[in-house]
Amino acid sequence: MNGPPEVIRDRAAQKALLERFVRDRPGALLLDAASPALLDLFSGKVLPVDWNRIEGLAEARNRDTGSPYLALLRDDGRQVILADVGIAFEPLAAATGPLPGLPPVVCFRDFAATAGRIEHLLVDHPGEPVTRDHLDLFLFLVAVVDGARAVGFDVATEERRLERILGEIEARSS
Repeated sequence: MNGPPEVIRDRAAQKALLERFVRDRPGALLLDAASPALLDLFSGKVLPVDWNRIEGLAEARNRDTGSPYLALLRDDGRQVILADVGIAFEPLAAATGPLPGLPPVVCFRDFAATAGRIEHLLVDHPGEPVTRDHLDLFLFLVAVVDGARAVGFDVATEERRLERILGEIEARSS
């Protein structure tokens, strides 16, 4: 019988678990224990780790894939998820309104793939009008960026990319 994952609250045990988990994923994550900060290798993004905001760590397995992940449980109710894909987090739809099909957890790979898709639609198909699909993809990107910002990532680069995409959507719409 599988119950909820055990939440590790002892600080020394948390640090040891984090170090082990990251060490076992050299292609996805790095840890600078001195800072402390995590590096998402796919995006090159650094996430500061504020131990004063971490209430617990929980190691679990993805119910769909069986892959292990580590949840950093923060004092604001947010979670940062460490997994084989790097650092993941909850997308925030406060600025977009409800988005059908919005997954509960996203990562910078999702941002890159979706931004690439919408840029392809806009750049490689210049004669086509903007559709609801374009707008839905853009709103998904906004939710990803807002979620990344909420957990502490610097998202200035992604915001500039969003501005370029929005500019193209607006130019196409007029």
